[in-house]
Amino acid sequence: MHLSSSVPSEQVADLMRQHYNTLFDYGLKLTNHDEDLTKDCIQDVFVAFWNHRAEWGQIQSVKAYLLIALRNRITDAQRANRRFVPLLTFPDADESETVLAFSMPEEPALDGGTSAQHLKRAFESLSRRQREAVYLRYYNEMSYTDVAAVMGVKERTVYNLVHEGLQQLRQQLTPARWIMLAGLMAGLLFFLKIFV
Repeated sequence: MHLSSSVPSEQVADLMRQHYNTLFDYGLKLTNHDEDLTKDCIQDVFVAFWNHRAEWGQIQSVKAYLLIALRNRITDAQRANRRFVPLLTFPDADESETVLAFSMPEEPALDGGTSAQHLKRAFESLSRRQREAVYLRYYNEMSYTDVAAVMGVKERTVYNLVHEGLQQLRQQLTPARWIMLAGLMAGLLFFLKIFV
């Protein structure tokens, strides 16, 4: 959808409803599952989005724009509450203490839970940046360009993070589980392209 300041408010409301769940899921990961802070920040993002409608014609990707705005708003809120952990530093040694807690979305287990648990453990063994890049790229179906904009890094960095993350997953998983993971990602992308 190409946005202009003359878009009816009903269409803007539909657009916001369309992106709310994506923003909420991403916000929870940025706030360590603080639902109230996430909801407040999403509301602030939508208000700011509406107030800056004169600039809508310059937006290339609404989804990326909203995710970037949410990330910035959460950072501001964390700073104001003195709970800020810099999002641009990614020390692997202390990841357990970081704000970003990207993990595999909960999916029903296909074989009594063991495969899902192995996949989740393998995914959580990735660095925080790799998890975020894979999450945005595959779970949120974002282009590498949009992922780079959201993460505040160069597009080449996103390619590297995703590639390294997938390589690490491939090394940790048995061939059958790797095929299952690849099938889940491909199936999710196919399902969302066809049915959504």
